[in-house]
Amino acid sequence: MPELFKERFPGGVYETLPAAEFVPFRGNGRNIKSLPETVAGAESLLSKPVPALPATLYMRFYRDGNRSEYESPYFARRRAASLLLFAELTERKGRFTDLLADYVWAICEETTWVLPAHNKVCHGNPVNCLTDCFDLGDDDDTRNIDLFSAATGADLAVIWYLGAGILDGITPVIRKRIRSLLERRIFHVWYDVKGAPNWWMGDRGEKLNNWTPWIVSNILTAVMLCESDDGRRSRSISRAAELLDRFTKDYPADGGCDEGPGYWTVAGASYFDCLEIIRDMTGGRTDLTGHPFVRKMCEYIADFNLFGNTWVNFADAAHLLSCDRALIARMGRECGSDKLISFAADGADPASFGRYVPGQTPYRALSDTLEPLPERAERKQPGDVLYPDLGVMIARGGAFAAAVKGGHNDESHNHNDIGNFVLYKNGQPVFVDAGVEQYCRDTFSSKRYTLWTMRSLYHNLPEISGHEQLHGRQYSGKILSCGGMLELELKDAYPEECGLVSFVRKAGIRGGRFVCEDTFVFRNSGSVVFSLMTPDDPQPRDAGFILPSSGAEAAWTGSLSYSADAVELGPKLSREWGKERLTRIRLASGEFREATFRLTVM
Repeated sequence: MPELFKERFPGGVYETLPAAEFVPFRGNGRNIKSLPETVAGAESLLSKPVPALPATLYMRFYRDGNRSEYESPYFARRRAASLLLFAELTERKGRFTDLLADYVWAICEETTWVLPAHNKVCHGNPVNCLTDCFDLGDDDDTRNIDLFSAATGADLAVIWYLGAGILDGITPVIRKRIRSLLERRIFHVWYDVKGAPNWWMGDRGEKLNNWTPWIVSNILTAVMLCESDDGRRSRSISRAAELLDRFTKDYPADGGCDEGPGYWTVAGASYFDCLEIIRDMTGGRTDLTGHPFVRKMCEYIADFNLFGNTWVNFADAAHLLSCDRALIARMGRECGSDKLISFAADGADPASFGRYVPGQTPYRALSDTLEPLPERAERKQPGDVLYPDLGVMIARGGAFAAAVKGGHNDESHNHNDIGNFVLYKNGQPVFVDAGVEQYCRDTFSSKRYTLWTMRSLYHNLPEISGHEQLHGRQYSGKILSCGGMLELELKDAYPEECGLVSFVRKAGIRGGRFVCEDTFVFRNSGSVVFSLMTPDDPQPRDAGFILPSSGAEAAWTGSLSYSADAVELGPKLSREWGKERLTRIRLASGEFREATFRLTVM
């Protein structure tokens, strides 16, 4: 896979514009300090106190695994600070100044910006852990940057840079404190710390995921706005290039994101943010935004859109995604992709352009406010799309849209789901990938594959002779062919105890119908139980069933018995699917040595 910086700039030395001459977003021709829509959001905060973050709330994760109780006020603080800044910059009346100072000071008062779920315990009590960051020793927790400490650093850097006149009018101490904390919590680690606990740097050969470009983009934002030392600015580009090459080294060559469309927004899209920042900091001398691989990486988001706000959602991704059309329009323009430009224009809401939306990617949020509305052009609905390295095919035909995946069971945000498919008819879900419940302590622990959402038994896959798929790179699928139907050899996706000689699945759209054909060969004999996940209420009939919400009619060939059970959903998935439960259809065979089963949906 490509290491773009090493290929284009083998010397690894990058000349940046002098800090004294650098102006961010210089060429956009709009006033980034005037964002009227932020005023209403800031007004809603005026009568409310700054949300508290007590020690016991931080300890919730270690006591009972809950993440959201701490994260909700944590993120609310950062969103509020950004809204108050831009509201005051827009109005210039002083209405929001004191409250902005209160929020900024509260964020500075936080002992750590690292979330409890991401804190690496050093001196802290491993049961009721509070972070230890009182010096810069070798095992001080301050040596750890996580996703949201980096995002906090970028947020405060924007406030430091754009809010100078506002905050210094109260007292210069506030901006001095911001700069001091950036040096201690972000720049110290970025310049001087390698290896543990910052696995996302890849200094010890770790497998990297969205953490790398997401964190690097936010660190570069802070460097771009707050670093005055030209040598360190240049060094930052070199370090970023090194880490970004480590990220793309293991990225599929077809540009596919194995973490799903939701995580693409902070994986491939954050990689693109990094390229933009590096281009701007070097005055255009280091510009990779037009590289063919970058275009592939960006076009993934258009290819994986099934319709509207519904996306192919393998791994931990949700099937619904509110897409950043301003980002995609910018990608299309800079990558030279008509596909992305037309996709951005097709779903563009004029009211959403030129607006500031606080989030975890402050540089992108600012860039979005400057992006002009793309001219509407006719978007050609893509036909079948194959990502051979990622192992995913998206197919469309008649009333149907489907996706089928191969790959392996050690992907980032992995589910044990090789051979899984999703299917929609006339925009309504037929068979689905549920997604993932609210993250908790077990989600990223040794207990991950005890959670039902991660198990193959709750995907559109068979249980074979009493065995489900297991986690590990060795459990994989092999693409045999693709021509409207993705043909996969899946025997290696299951443990040896299944006794499989071969398990070939052909799935896709043929003749305006969805077809999934499975052929099994056992060394001796075995049995299968197919699972089919649907948000509908199936109505069984002879050798088939009807799903009334979508109007889909399914029929199978082969001797199979039908049953169904309810899968209760937690609050997150219940909101996403608009239901309190999914239905798992179970189609069970008897013993056999060789057999083919075919599922047809009309």
